[in-house]
Amino acid sequence: MAWHFLVVEDTDDDVQMVSKVLTHHNIQVTITRNGHECLDALAQFEPTAIIMDLAMPGLNGWETLVEIRANPDTAHIPVIAITAYGSDRVAQDALEAGFNGYIPKPIKPTQFVGQVTRMLEG
Repeated sequence: MAWHFLVVEDTDDDVQMVSKVLTHHNIQVTITRNGHECLDALAQFEPTAIIMDLAMPGLNGWETLVEIRANPDTAHIPVIAITAYGSDRVAQDALEAGFNGYIPKPIKPTQFVGQVTRMLEG
């Protein structure tokens, strides 16, 4: 099965890094820049997973996750948080909030897809 990830990230450098690593592993990528764009995209297609920054202008990652989980059509989609504000506390908060996983930035390109795969396989 071909994977298609929705990447929700407002920083150009992070968009390029994450999408480059994923496409290198033959994972299709759709980019959105904030929570509102993410929700609009989810109305158009169902991704294999969502990789989402926590800190974004407008609708942030925490708020967007609440919307995704509240919608029966999207509640089951795995959502993995990525953030530059990495700490054990944020990781715990993310998992308790309903994220399927948490990856601190900067991502490690050689480990990123393996980390995501393990999170998706649960």
